[in-house]
Amino acid sequence: MRSPDLFVDAAPGIRLAVYTWGQAPTVQAPRETLVLLHGFPDRAMFWNKVACALSRDCYVVAYDMRGCAASSHVRGRRHYRYAPLIDDLFAVVKAVSPQQKVHLVGHDWGALYGWDALYDARATPHIASFVTMAPSLNQIGWWMRQRLLHPTPHKLGQLLHQSLISNGLMTFFALPLVPALMWRSGLAVRLFGYFMKRFEGLAYVPNEGVEGDAVRYLGIYRANLLQQVMRPRQVTQTAIPVHALIASRDPFLPPRVFEGCHEWATHYSESTVDAAHWAPLSQARALATTIGQMARRHAVA
Repeated sequence: MRSPDLFVDAAPGIRLAVYTWGQAPTVQAPRETLVLLHGFPDRAMFWNKVACALSRDCYVVAYDMRGCAASSHVRGRRHYRYAPLIDDLFAVVKAVSPQQKVHLVGHDWGALYGWDALYDARATPHIASFVTMAPSLNQIGWWMRQRLLHPTPHKLGQLLHQSLISNGLMTFFALPLVPALMWRSGLAVRLFGYFMKRFEGLAYVPNEGVEGDAVRYLGIYRANLLQQVMRPRQVTQTAIPVHALIASRDPFLPPRVFEGCHEWATHYSESTVDAAHWAPLSQARALATTIGQMARRHAVA
């Protein structure tokens, strides 16, 4: 198991394990810096294949989110609200790239709260672009609301499928007690193994200690999911360029839920990759190509 390259003290009692790939930029050898955000129940090294492919031309950074792996093992829903997670992000950004904007990349929950980070006052001076593999929870909330306000049989069918099937697991993880019992019993690990084999054709090799990571990180579902989906914020555009990288076979975040994303950014683009939810594992080179193109398009080095 690889050891972290550095630790960042993000808040009292919160130390984040940070990993890097490639050479840090210098005056003599400028290059773009990328910060990759993982989701649930993953760790920074989830990005290893993508980061290795990008490291020839870029300085790549990923970190274990609070509660995960080598970062501080904090418990309690309040620790997993978006505000402290976004504070963690900017603490890492300031530590690894204090003088230069970074290009943000998010998958799963990393993409969900990455969207909200774009609206933080610290975003414009520190974030040059954002590649996301998910819409924000606010956008999903508006997508659902539009189908309720303008119902047709097709739209209602989409809404029911998204609510009960695609997002059913997310809603289940927001419940008390039972999800934690599933992880502690090993049942959830087997379930994720089935999903990854069924949808991505990959064998799931769980990280040592993933059950503990997952139980702690269930707080992110309870602190944010229903709160934002049921009461989404008004549409507000960010001036930071956004590229949605849509996995065409994602069973949890299918292409249809990206329909309104363009309304939330003044500079928006999108593309698809032939993958299910775990595209960073199954289509690492394709992702690296798109991420690298976005970084070059909005280069700051």
